[in-house]
Amino acid sequence: MGAALNEHRDPIDRAMILSQDGWGRIIALIAAADGDLAGAEDALSSALERAVRVWREQGVPTNPEGWLYRVALNARRDVWKSAAARTSAALDPEVHDGADLGNHDRSASHGAGQPAAAHLVAPADPDALPDRRLELMGACAHPDIEPGVRPLLMLSAVMGMTGKQIAVGMALPAATVAARLTRAKKRIAALGIGFGLPDRTELEARLPDIHEAIYGAFAIDWVHAASEPRDGIIGETLYLSRLLAELCPSDGESHGLAALIHLSAARFPARRGQGGEFVPLGDQDPGSWDSVLIARGEDHLRAVQGSGEIGRFGLQAAIQILHMSGVRSGSTDWPMLLRLHDDVERMAPSLGGAVARAAVIAEIDGPKAGLAELDTLDGPSSGEPPVGEIAFSSARVDSFQPTWALRAHLLARAGQGQEAQNAYRRAIELTTDPAERAYLEARSLEAQSCR
Repeated sequence: MGAALNEHRDPIDRAMILSQDGWGRIIALIAAADGDLAGAEDALSSALERAVRVWREQGVPTNPEGWLYRVALNARRDVWKSAAARTSAALDPEVHDGADLGNHDRSASHGAGQPAAAHLVAPADPDALPDRRLELMGACAHPDIEPGVRPLLMLSAVMGMTGKQIAVGMALPAATVAARLTRAKKRIAALGIGFGLPDRTELEARLPDIHEAIYGAFAIDWVHAASEPRDGIIGETLYLSRLLAELCPSDGESHGLAALIHLSAARFPARRGQGGEFVPLGDQDPGSWDSVLIARGEDHLRAVQGSGEIGRFGLQAAIQILHMSGVRSGSTDWPMLLRLHDDVERMAPSLGGAVARAAVIAEIDGPKAGLAELDTLDGPSSGEPPVGEIAFSSARVDSFQPTWALRAHLLARAGQGQEAQNAYRRAIELTTDPAERAYLEARSLEAQSCR
């Protein structure tokens, strides 16, 4: 990872890039010693602050990620050796030195005589840092952790996402996310939940939460991801989904997740035009899609079929394949897409899935049918509603950008220019990607001209 960084970047930029790309790997290594996620995060945050200062003064080390790991680890060692820590738990060299990677330079300690940054190295190659993120995910999915918090915890601790990013992506209040994360991290530390991959039975029970976190990271980073799908958080989710499928070769849903992420990421290079403008799926050039990722996604989808089980992610991967085939051929099988969406909504109802289903209905039965379907999403529900009548809170629907973008599009198709403009206005308010915002603004102007 360090070699891929631009050597001329400002040290602050490079530290921030590493905090995003290497966060989970470093946190997993440090927290493995005592299970204290909050302590590991504090140590890495301190290391990043020090990196900004030291790298600017003395130059960026040849192994920046190893440098951050060493400084953060030494900060944790200071805590483990402190009198306060030892009153609650005795210092165990085998445990608290367990995060060490061998006989690497220990000169990244605090105090006088700080060495030049270039000398603060751990392994010669940052990729030599052992990857214990799946173990950390297994710890976050422990049955003693509240089920609804497990994916949030993994997104924070393993993927390095902020509470604000998670809140926006999960359509939850930021204060709620922050409170849940704090409680969960304290619980992990208090229970002394151990690291290490769980046995086969335990792993199977924890897989759904691990799947959810990997996909959640992909979905949250989707809007702002670069056109090169192997970079940043998207690249990490590609790697982790592939690693999980290799670890669980007979699990259809692990392959389904890998198929979905690979097929979706394959379209990244075509999402922007030459001038950086947003390009919706229907207008993309299939020749610009990443053929290697498509092939890998198709391989994983075949593994889903061979497993004899198909879950939510396998169905969503099949939806991706149908959409992509439609773009290539110019003819989309909308009825088959609706059947797949129906299956997904019965299995794992979600607001995003319901909005996507409404879009398919509009393609089959017209914009008014799609609008009617969107109207069913908002409001209280009683009993067990049929597919298409799953209700969500008004506040959540109102803050979900895809709902307003689709509503605006369908209103414009229905010839309701003023209503379309109002919906576009709300969609634009909720859009954080400048290219997509410009696209919606252009569509809003078109709706105005049709009034």
